[in-house]
Amino acid sequence: MISRIIKSLSLLLALLLTSTYAIANHQEKEPTDGTVKSFRWLKQSIPLSNLSIHDWNGKQIALSEFKNKIVLLNIWASWCEPCLRELPALDRLQNRLGDDDFIVLTVSVDTEPKLARQIFNEKLAIQKLDLYIEPAQQLGKFFPVDVLPSNFFIDRNGQALGMLRSFVNWDDPDAAKLIKRLIEGVSINTLREERAKHIIVK
Repeated sequence: MISRIIKSLSLLLALLLTSTYAIANHQEKEPTDGTVKSFRWLKQSIPLSNLSIHDWNGKQIALSEFKNKIVLLNIWASWCEPCLRELPALDRLQNRLGDDDFIVLTVSVDTEPKLARQIFNEKLAIQKLDLYIEPAQQLGKFFPVDVLPSNFFIDRNGQALGMLRSFVNWDDPDAAKLIKRLIEGVSINTLREERAKHIIVK
C-alpha cells in the first residue's frame, strides 16, 4: 500500500514538473501582454469544417452550423484559474457584440461535465454563453490545446485564423475593435504585419 502511494506521488510530481516546464516553455515561445495584440495570426489557416462539439444535453453540434459568423472559440477547464477569470469577460463580450456576425463559443475540456456546469452556471453565473463540452483529445486533433485557456478566431468559412493560448482581457476596447475589423473583413496579412510591429511586454 505504501509503495503504491509513493509511486502515485512520484507520478504526480513528475506530471507537475512536466506541466511547469511546458508552461514556461510556452511563455518563452508565445509571450503575451494579456491583450488581443498578442494574437498569433497563422500563416496557414486551419480548416475546422469537420470539428464538432457537444452541448450540455449531449447533442453534437458541427462548427459548420456557425458558418457566416466570425467565431471566437474559447477552450477552458474548471481547474484553470485564468480560464475562470476570463469567462465572465467573455460573457460580457457576447452580450455586447454577439449577433448574426459574431459569436463566442466556450468549450470545456472537463472530464466531469457536471462540475463544469456547476461552475459555469452557479459560481460564475454566466448568462449569455452556452456551455459546450468536448474532450481535449478530440479538440487536439485540430489545433493545440496543451495550454489553457486557449482562444481561436475562426472566419466565416470555418477556418482558424489566429490563436492566443493565454488569458485575454476581453473588456479591453481593443478587443471590440479587433472583432469589428474581422467582421468587416480585414486581411490576415494586415493583422500579421501589425502584430510584428507590436512589442510584447514580458
